[in-house]
Amino acid sequence: MKRVLSVALFLYLLIGSSCTDYTPKPRGYFRIEPPAARYQVLSLDSLPYSFNVSQLATVELPEAGSPEGWINLSYPSLGVKIYCSYLPVTPATLPVTASESRSLVSRQIKTANEVKVQEYSNSEERVYGSLFLLGGEAASPVQFMLTDSISNFFRGALYYDCVPNADSLAPVTDYLRKDIIELIQSFSWKK
Repeated sequence: MKRVLSVALFLYLLIGSSCTDYTPKPRGYFRIEPPAARYQVLSLDSLPYSFNVSQLATVELPEAGSPEGWINLSYPSLGVKIYCSYLPVTPATLPVTASESRSLVSRQIKTANEVKVQEYSNSEERVYGSLFLLGGEAASPVQFMLTDSISNFFRGALYYDCVPNADSLAPVTDYLRKDIIELIQSFSWKK
């Protein structure tokens, strides 16, 4: 009887200890594949600028009473918006406006693990600017600012309609980064 109890106890301990390395499967995410990008010129008479915009984007004009020249580029199928603001500036106020724009990027550094800056210059169209790519769990992974260095300043920031998870949103962020680069490269002032 002692022998049967000893064997039973041994088997119980063997079976009980063999299950301690169980690891549940990680949570999966849906594969996101945005369609191929196609662009059209956004040229509204009420805006002091124009650029190429993705046909996947919906242009949202501001409500009455909002600052002139502000728009949102909404991507309903991707759950994301690019908030764009326009400010008339003077050579005296431009440095302050550019500094405030850079400080908005700096606020994201707490959650971003890196910030890459790409400078843009198109002297033919008088468009100069910076593109900020924030890595990690930043609330706004792509931001940019454009100016003519004299009287116009344009700023944009990409925001998701969900809690950002850089790994799962990487395909969308990459797609929108290309859209923003197209916007910057095709940007022109009307004045």
